[in-house]
Amino acid sequence: MRLQSIYKSDINRDINGVIKVAQDDEQSIVQELSEYIITRELRRHFNTFLNHYERSLEQPTDKIGVWISGFFGSGKSHFLKMLSYLLANKTVGGKKAVQYFSDKFDDPMMFAQLENCVKVPTETILFNIDSKSPLTKDKTAILRVFAKVFYEHQGFYGNDLKVAKLEQFIAKSGKTEQFRECFERINGGTWEESRDSFAFFEDDIVEAMSEALDMSETASRNWFNGEEEIELSIEQLVKEIREYIDSKGRDYRLMFMIDEVGQYIGSDSDLMLNLQTIVEEIGTKCGGRVWVMVTSQEAIDSITKISGDDFSKIQGRFNTRLSLSSSSVDEVIKKRILAKTDTAEQVLSLQYEKNNQVLKNLFTFNNAVLDLKGYSGEGEFIETYPFVPYQFRLMQNVLAEIRKHGNSGKHLSGGERSMLSGFQEAAQAIQDRDEYALVPFYLFYDTVHTFLESSI
Repeated sequence: MRLQSIYKSDINRDINGVIKVAQDDEQSIVQELSEYIITRELRRHFNTFLNHYERSLEQPTDKIGVWISGFFGSGKSHFLKMLSYLLANKTVGGKKAVQYFSDKFDDPMMFAQLENCVKVPTETILFNIDSKSPLTKDKTAILRVFAKVFYEHQGFYGNDLKVAKLEQFIAKSGKTEQFRECFERINGGTWEESRDSFAFFEDDIVEAMSEALDMSETASRNWFNGEEEIELSIEQLVKEIREYIDSKGRDYRLMFMIDEVGQYIGSDSDLMLNLQTIVEEIGTKCGGRVWVMVTSQEAIDSITKISGDDFSKIQGRFNTRLSLSSSSVDEVIKKRILAKTDTAEQVLSLQYEKNNQVLKNLFTFNNAVLDLKGYSGEGEFIETYPFVPYQFRLMQNVLAEIRKHGNSGKHLSGGERSMLSGFQEAAQAIQDRDEYALVPFYLFYDTVHTFLESSI
């Protein structure tokens, strides 16, 4: 029997191996929601998060920080993205996001709890911090990122505070449409297209401001040429966030969901302090209606190089800490890629009966490291075939080391190969062989060599 025909789902289908936070076209979202696997470990994390979140719906709280950590490939960005789809509960592919999960939890109570949490009107702002970061990364960088995404979320121009503040002022006066129409009539181009190079359109903007906002030309020109740098304090930004959620109604929730914070902060204690103060301020001023969720390669303990007191403060801000381990990756690969048809299971069961002694001898190592092991029994053989259990662990270590040693490995968001695509490609490489074939470890080289640097 050819290996290509042993899998339940087509082994050559297109799988989104690396989850990118910015990838939000409908087709990708439908695939991510329908193929998302809730492993035993993830079930525990969903449970922890939903318990904390549900409590905040009933009574105000300042414990609004969620820190999701896990090694490369453990699925933390995917988990964050799923929470963002679920909490916002938008309609995708003709049904609500939460409906894709109706058969994913084995506990109906937990699904009911999820439904209860997503009833609340919620907006989520999901982004990768590196792509939104200002060019100069000083100690207020995280505050500037928060301001930028918050203004963009409202439709303002987040890249320049001066323009964003003008748009905010116009919106508060209720004259956004009027101003945009005036500008387009005078300039010929739309305001959205022109605002990123606003410095070149002084006359047009001044004229539009005078006409739409009833300002004198002198006042408009003074604003335009004002050299004063617009400074933004954490307190002021949080006040604006508070006003925004109040304007949306009492039950409304807003989520800041930030990918790869740990990598961005590195060992910079100023940035960590900046993040801590923002979360603290949001917690006290917004009473549990605005949450901050972040992902990080490292657990919160290993990222802070900060002395005693400050460290416990930061831990106190992120009360919900979820640590994703690598074990769930194996489970996801087995269910998404390696699930077998009934016929294949019978064939493999016979294979194992005939050859289990041979397999035991092949995969018994002298002085073995505990997690490098062969098949524990027939069930595991059927589940992992044509791979060997130790390859999951080993492959993860390889990818982690590549990231550590290569420059291009640090911020690979587009070119990297994940465990998922690695295993899929290795399985494709031997799909024409029969049921006596196993995947040799060197086949994984083909999946990673494209982003190895020559020095490595």
